[in-house]
Amino acid sequence: MGLVYLTGSSGVGKTTVGGELRRRGYLVYDVDGLARWFHNVSGVEVSMPAERDDAWFADYTYRLPVETVRRIAQEVGDGVGFVCGTVGNDGEIWELFDAVVSLSVDAGTLRRRLVGRAGAFGSSGDELERVLAWHARVDVDNAGYGAVLVDATGPVAEVADAVERIAVSC
Repeated sequence: MGLVYLTGSSGVGKTTVGGELRRRGYLVYDVDGLARWFHNVSGVEVSMPAERDDAWFADYTYRLPVETVRRIAQEVGDGVGFVCGTVGNDGEIWELFDAVVSLSVDAGTLRRRLVGRAGAFGSSGDELERVLAWHARVDVDNAGYGAVLVDATGPVAEVADAVERIAVSC
């Protein structure tokens, strides 16, 4: 048992599956309430602007501080807990988890989900294309680092069952 990083590209269902795991009584932390944007050179924390383009994303990274993951691991203790989300500093935090699960969906499902989240990150225009391009490589990247891929196209309860099985076996 331990701390599990539930990750994957935007729109694969991390928050939804996390909600189901929370309903089942697990400690669940959403990266969106923990991570922050930082300038890549200066390290200064910034707010994400309403208008952003490729140049902005090249200069800033969404980061989950290492000390935050360590604090969460202490809170979870000998139980099972989940950190749901995705950040740009995975390489700094990956080893702090007992298991990493990457939710996976096909490109058509992802596009439908993202477009259906009107106004949310990745729901239209350049951001949608950016997320779809990222999605094309995220499964291979995450599996290469040891993540267990879980098909997230099925019903939420079934996806949560698969994630839960992995979590209780680590």
